[in-house]
Amino acid sequence: METLTLILGSGSTIAILLIIGFFLKPYLDWCWNSKDSLESQVARTSFQCSPGELVVPAWKAPEVMLSVIVPAYNEEYRLPQMLDETVTYLESRGDAAATFTYEVIVVDDGSSDNTYVAAMSSASREPALRHGDVRVIQLAANGGKGFAVRAGMLAARGQLLLMADGDGATSIRDLERLERSLGPSEATASAAAARGVQQQVQIAFGSRHHLKEEALTKRAWHRNLLMLGFHFAVWCLVGGTINDTQCGFKLFRAHVGKQIFASLHLYRWAFDIEVMILARLLGAGIAEVPVTWVEMPGSKLNLLTGAITMLRDMALVQALYAWGIWQPAAMS
Repeated sequence: METLTLILGSGSTIAILLIIGFFLKPYLDWCWNSKDSLESQVARTSFQCSPGELVVPAWKAPEVMLSVIVPAYNEEYRLPQMLDETVTYLESRGDAAATFTYEVIVVDDGSSDNTYVAAMSSASREPALRHGDVRVIQLAANGGKGFAVRAGMLAARGQLLLMADGDGATSIRDLERLERSLGPSEATASAAAARGVQQQVQIAFGSRHHLKEEALTKRAWHRNLLMLGFHFAVWCLVGGTINDTQCGFKLFRAHVGKQIFASLHLYRWAFDIEVMILARLLGAGIAEVPVTWVEMPGSKLNLLTGAITMLRDMALVQALYAWGIWQPAAMS
């Protein structure tokens, strides 16, 4: 009897430890990754980069007008078309305005397929590009979508930083809608901040909220249930007025984007929620902008496990910021 009691007690202890470990996993992952520099977690790049120069210092003046950051994990089939459409559009912008310059940064998040090769095929077009270039960064291991976006943002050299998913679900032409929604230039925004004017719009979230009714009629009931439950959880845990936090098409002014992603702790699917929290802490306003969107086959997100882990991450990130354990990074 005593042996049985001991076994049951040990089993309960193990179960409790596993639950605690699951809940704290994002924090433990951040502790582990924060020990190493970003450069030490990069396997290779398509461009020459001296040690210590991959992460662009916050004080350095932008070299191009726009950086497009494309996180990619096992996207060898969907990525080429997205890059072709993106580069074609950006070149046309350059043809129309001589001052327009750009870079596309593809971050291969430790893919097990030929994503890096697919991205390099676009980078090989560089001699024919007149207004920009395509850069490819391959991470040594899969770190999560948030980690891949963070790597691209910190390496970006643009005045504006666009996050765009590699599946091409949102048309790159919707960039113009996001640009129009942003507030004044960085210099004007800084002057306004000095006068005490807060919440300048410095971030634009592409949104599929206007497509909600159509999506509800087309999707299976269980997908709709999970989607509505997630939106309710975001409203309860995070608040705010943004209806669609997860659309992979977001535009940042460089000074705000770099500080947010230098501060990022969540590296998986819920990183967009932390972006919202950080924007609020930094006094950066967010505009929600309707974009065109096509549901693409081949999503890497498991709805059930994704919903559970995202709910955990949202609760944890709120708690850690409320307790002062996590805070926005200071920018030099």
